[in-house]
Amino acid sequence: MNTPPDSALKPTLLRRTSALVYDLLGVLAVCLLAGFPPVLINGGAITTDDGIAYIIYLAYNLALAVGYFAVSWRLKHCTLGMKAWRLELVSADGSPFTWPQLITRALIGILAWVPAGAGIWWQYLDAEGRTWHDRVSATRMVVLRKQKKT
Repeated sequence: MNTPPDSALKPTLLRRTSALVYDLLGVLAVCLLAGFPPVLINGGAITTDDGIAYIIYLAYNLALAVGYFAVSWRLKHCTLGMKAWRLELVSADGSPFTWPQLITRALIGILAWVPAGAGIWWQYLDAEGRTWHDRVSATRMVVLRKQKKT
């Protein structure tokens, strides 16, 4: 993937959030399906009264969510929500993505929403319109132009 030209459209907060909401529905479905075997094994309960089992279950779901985003970005440069909203992930220097880069992006992306979305709002303070997870992972999200029908 090439570095986007300076004229590449920067996604708005509304577009980013809309794509994320769409993706969270997919992540929820993945977590529900993947959570079925542990619940079945545990006799119908999510976890036992053991706090460690619950922490393991939460870590399992976090890994599923991070995996959904990282694999989607690695294979297609976008998630289902990003595709619906014509967004694409590109590397800041045009190089291929690495797994650590994508996993870092997903984890920092979660943290960016925690303090009232400060890491997302950061795009309006940043000269290049990048969020915390864009900066930390050396990636950026761009808006794809509409393709003309022929």
